[in-house]
Amino acid sequence: MPEMVYEAARRAAADLLRRHWDGHLPIRLSEISESLNASKYEADLGGTLSGMVSKTPGSGPRIALNSRHSSARRRFTWAHELGHVVERKQLADDPEYSFTDARGAKYDLHEFFADEFAGSLLIPADELRRLRNLGYTTGQLARTFGVSVDAIDKRIARLEVHPDELAHA
Repeated sequence: MPEMVYEAARRAAADLLRRHWDGHLPIRLSEISESLNASKYEADLGGTLSGMVSKTPGSGPRIALNSRHSSARRRFTWAHELGHVVERKQLADDPEYSFTDARGAKYDLHEFFADEFAGSLLIPADELRRLRNLGYTTGQLARTFGVSVDAIDKRIARLEVHPDELAHA
């Protein structure tokens, strides 16, 4: 049976975490970005654009994050754009691509992969379960993982629909 998109995204995030995570929270994205040869910068991207990633032949991916957004939002967008980098590398080894993350934009399988990847990368399932069992509130979880309350709620909801078997592998 072929791997589902959410499974591929979670597996890719787990692989990067195994190689680059030191066990401390929040997860530092700079080392993961470096491992993917991706650079990140912040700029005023206007009111609707959260971030974007582009890659041209012969260069590494460049990720732009909207400087207007909160640090938690920028972190999630950064991880989301890294999801696009990983997906393009895994699926096609594309030398050139571009994705933008805008509110209200068309939501397709590329965006779903990137969202699932970002949630899995920033909020590892085992850590989320451990901290919830310790009685952490949603707000405490958001601060601990360096994401928004909305990101925590979505991660919990997705794990309830599809529990993360990879976390126990």
